[in-house]
Amino acid sequence: MRTGTVAVALAGAVLVGGITYAFIRDSADAVANDDAISAKVGASSESVHVDELADSPERFDHEVTLRAVVSAVNKSQGVFSVIDSREFESCGVLTCAKHNLPVKFTGPLPEPKTVVEITGQVVESDRGLVFDAKRVDVVP
Repeated sequence: MRTGTVAVALAGAVLVGGITYAFIRDSADAVANDDAISAKVGASSESVHVDELADSPERFDHEVTLRAVVSAVNKSQGVFSVIDSREFESCGVLTCAKHNLPVKFTGPLPEPKTVVEITGQVVESDRGLVFDAKRVDVVP
């Protein structure tokens, strides 16, 4: 019984943390390669990953395509959160990610653990930075 309670509490924490997450850049953790990020910024057909975007949001001040895995969904608010798809592939769970990125979308929301490509832009909201999605495609 305790295991179920802990699992529900962790799921709630992930949902709340993912939805209300505001980018906080910790320069000590920023290990991004400037050349690699610049190359991705310049190439609109190439996907950016959540960790790259979260580590340096100021570099992505234009529309980009983000490749990610859905970590939580709040259908009533039209918001879902995503984690880096590479981290999910390596650990296999939604709780191992370095960053949870909130995504605002007016269309149908994807389910958790779905790999998606999201086209949109980082914008300032009343809760901090959020990815404003124009298009969300499920990756088969």
